[in-house]
Amino acid sequence: MSVSTVKSAIRLPPLPSLADLLRMLDLRARRQLSQNFLLEPRLLNKLAKAAKPLAGCHVLEIGCGPGGFTRELFREGAQRVVGVELDRRFQPCLENLQDCVRAADRDLELHFTSAVNFSTDGLFTLREQDLSADWHSQQLPKIRLVGNLPFNISTPLLMTWLQDIAERAVWQHGRVPLVLTFQKEFADRLLADTWTRSRGRPSILTQYLCEARRCFDISGRAFLPQAKVDVTVVRLVPLRQPLIPVPYPYVNKAGQARIRFPKQKTLFPPDRCDLLIRLFAETGTQPQCTPRELSIAQFSDLCQAYHRMCQTEGSELFDFTYIGKEDLWRTRKSGAAEGAERADCQLFHCGEYC
Repeated sequence: MSVSTVKSAIRLPPLPSLADLLRMLDLRARRQLSQNFLLEPRLLNKLAKAAKPLAGCHVLEIGCGPGGFTRELFREGAQRVVGVELDRRFQPCLENLQDCVRAADRDLELHFTSAVNFSTDGLFTLREQDLSADWHSQQLPKIRLVGNLPFNISTPLLMTWLQDIAERAVWQHGRVPLVLTFQKEFADRLLADTWTRSRGRPSILTQYLCEARRCFDISGRAFLPQAKVDVTVVRLVPLRQPLIPVPYPYVNKAGQARIRFPKQKTLFPPDRCDLLIRLFAETGTQPQCTPRELSIAQFSDLCQAYHRMCQTEGSELFDFTYIGKEDLWRTRKSGAAEGAERADCQLFHCGEYC
């Protein structure tokens, strides 16, 4: 047996099963916290293996619950787990697990707070430089972010982490992989290809920053209480080079906006049709395109053109937010705008919009 295998192996003292723990502590899932417990050891181990290699790694786990996933992380070789759990009812069983892993020379650090408000600043300090890896190297750092996420906070958490990846917050140590659970429908949106109905802002923000892979699905029947939807385990690894070379706030705003559709956020004021025409002209984008029809490369062209406009037009353009009551493409505030619009329609062969 190799030295590395010996170091990664850990045998926890006998522990009660998760079902017995919940029964002894009289713990029931709270609907307001969107709790569904995964108790099957085989699935928990499969979930931990999706984050491999874990030997010697430091792991940030969101939503420890009764500690089933935490146990498997240590069994797969994690050196330290930082657990974030809002529900203090799980404190006794997590502290019991904490004592057990300390006896095996491992560390379980617990934070009983909301994951939405949890700060990763200083979580992995300079004394742990051996955990880091250069961002542009093929090697991944010995840090993982994992979680069996509550459904009600999975979307805002992911959006926060994607911004952190773009700005390299906890990711200052390198391209830290994420292994997370999502509702299957939302996971389909993250992984959606161009021209599929599920494609939207989450697809673009995820795919321009990360290599996203579906690991496996978990039936809702595997949870306690039984979930009404199935769950998908997704692994995200930050790309060495983002596919859109524009600061994250501009990509995010472009992803939130609908360039020309009514009753939606728009990028431009209703009296600046010239900017809309210029955007289409510079990128070669057809005005009738919907977001799901745009590839990452096409969306990158739009973001770069919008970023250039914000630089030349001033900060007021980026700060502008408008919920349109009518289609900006149809808006005509002056004869000059109308003439330019006609010329643009001829350019794009879109006479039906005039």
